[in-house]
Amino acid sequence: MLSLSSYKRSIGGRARVRGFSLIEMAVVMLIVGMLLSGLFVALGSSAQNRNRITATSELENILEALYGFAQSTGRLPCPATATSAGVEAPVTTGICTVAHGFVPVATLGLQGAVNTDGLLMDPWGNPYRYSVSMLAMGINNPFTTSAGLTALFATGAITNPPAGPLCIAGAVACGVPIYANTVPALIYSMGADFGGYTSAFQTENATFALVPAYSMAADNNFVNADYAEEGASAFDDILVWISPNILFSRLIAAGQLP
Repeated sequence: MLSLSSYKRSIGGRARVRGFSLIEMAVVMLIVGMLLSGLFVALGSSAQNRNRITATSELENILEALYGFAQSTGRLPCPATATSAGVEAPVTTGICTVAHGFVPVATLGLQGAVNTDGLLMDPWGNPYRYSVSMLAMGINNPFTTSAGLTALFATGAITNPPAGPLCIAGAVACGVPIYANTVPALIYSMGADFGGYTSAFQTENATFALVPAYSMAADNNFVNADYAEEGASAFDDILVWISPNILFSRLIAAGQLP
C-alpha cells in the first residue's frame, strides 16, 4: 500500500516533468526545416534529371526520323516556321524559307506534345529547334534537295563555316574546341532556362528573336558545353546533330546515292 510520504514524492516527481522550452522547439523546427529543404532540393534535382533524360531521348528519336526522311526522299526536310503548323517551309527554288526554325513534326509524322503553333515541345514546354545548312551549290541547296545532295556527294566539297555547314564547338564563334564543323543539320532543346538565359554560351544558340517571341539562332555557330546551372558559363542546352558521313551512308544503303 502506498504510504503518504511515497505519495507526496510521487506527486512531486510528476510536478517536475515539463514540456519543451521555446528554444528547444525552435531548434527542432530548424532541423525539420533543413531536412525538408534538402528533400525539396533533391526532388527538384530529380525532376530536372528526368526532364533532361526525356529530352535527350526525344532528340534521338527526332534525329532518327530525320535520317529516315532522308532515306525515303533523298534529302533533309526544311525547318518549320512559327506559322507553318509543324510543316517544313521550303520555297519553290528548293532553298528553305529559313535556315533556323523548328522541328517539322507534321512532316516527319512524329508524336509528342505540340503548342498552339503546332510546334513540337520539349519537357519544359519550349519548342525544339531545328537548323539546317544553307550551303548552296548552283541553284540547289545540297542538303534539302535530292539533286543538290547528290551533287554534293559527288564532289565532297563540304567547306567549313561561315561558308555553309553548321559548326558545333565548345566556345562562341566556332572557337576551340571544335566538335564538328561540317554539320548538315542539328536539333536542340534550350533546357529549363529557355526564358531567362544570360550566358554567352546559351546566347550563341538563341540570340535572334522571331515573332511570335521565339528565340532563335542567328548564324551557323552553336555551342555544346558541360551542364552548368550558374555563372558566365551557365549551360543547359541539349544538342544532337547529323553527321554528313552517316547521312551519306544511310542514303547509299537506301539506294538514294550511288
